[in-house]
Amino acid sequence: MNKLLLISVLSLNILSCKQKEAVKKEEIKDISTVEVSIISERNVTDGIEASGILSAEKETKLAFKTGGQIAHIYVEEGQSVKKGQLLAELDLSEINAGVNQAKIGLAKAQRDYERVKKMQEEEAATLSNVQDARSGLDIAEQSVISARFNQKLSKIYAPESGIVLKKLSENGELIAPFYPVLVLGSANNNFVLKLGLTDKQIVKVNLGDLAEVKIDAYPTETFKAKVTQIAKVINPATGTFEIELSLLSSKPTFMTGFMATANLNTQFGKKTLTVPVSAIQEADQTRAFVFLTQNSKAVKKEIKIGKIYGSEVEVLGGLKVGDAVISTGSGFVSDGQLVNIKK
Repeated sequence: MNKLLLISVLSLNILSCKQKEAVKKEEIKDISTVEVSIISERNVTDGIEASGILSAEKETKLAFKTGGQIAHIYVEEGQSVKKGQLLAELDLSEINAGVNQAKIGLAKAQRDYERVKKMQEEEAATLSNVQDARSGLDIAEQSVISARFNQKLSKIYAPESGIVLKKLSENGELIAPFYPVLVLGSANNNFVLKLGLTDKQIVKVNLGDLAEVKIDAYPTETFKAKVTQIAKVINPATGTFEIELSLLSSKPTFMTGFMATANLNTQFGKKTLTVPVSAIQEADQTRAFVFLTQNSKAVKKEIKIGKIYGSEVEVLGGLKVGDAVISTGSGFVSDGQLVNIKK
């Protein structure tokens, strides 16, 4: 009997050891390796997204000073031109007639002045007569200058080398004075993006703020830009405040009119607690859960969340500075589970 009892006891001990080893193996198997982030207060900034149209850095509207019928427009849209090149001209029939009329008037005024001056020398005219004749001569001279000036501005010359961006009129059209005929863009291949912002957005923008620009024509590329102009008054046509971004790089194939979207990184910010987006579980509007690590265990914690800033989420409640939040692996742990923190 004693021998049988000894064998039974030994068997129970072996079974107990095997059960303990199985439990330990199961516990080890149930431990997840995770990475944690320590909660701290940080500065965050509000990003602004807006869309606009790309345009040449410098655009010049070209027009005739006088009205009339367009005789010739010598260029087409997209054409490169050189400084001083003749781009368009009016029918000069009437304008040239005006110049000739002014010249005839000047010749007559010159003869009248010479005649009255000679009469004064013969004491047949007074000083007042001479002064009146001199005034008439001066007026005639100014009329010639004005007519020639109008004649000159009845032709459009390129003020600088560039590219014809728009052709607003055609040959044979009657056009009013100062009405734009052509739009000339600079040839330096610099481009700007004009955006319309709301009053809540414009107060966050400062000169020099950087932005990332996506252009529809180049969907896989991102271009850097910075804010170079900020309007001080609202545009009544759009109800927005306009800002201008200068692109820091461009392509030779850029064209005025390309659609683009800019993400502005403003300097307007605040200090707040944030948690990595990867740590968030079961998010529902302003409510979400995260897992903290306490005594090598995962502890589920409800928090209140706010805005998303890139890869971080604003924490409005439920966490404090110094809390260790599982940032990688939180989707594979459960409340109370043992965890191994990756160093």
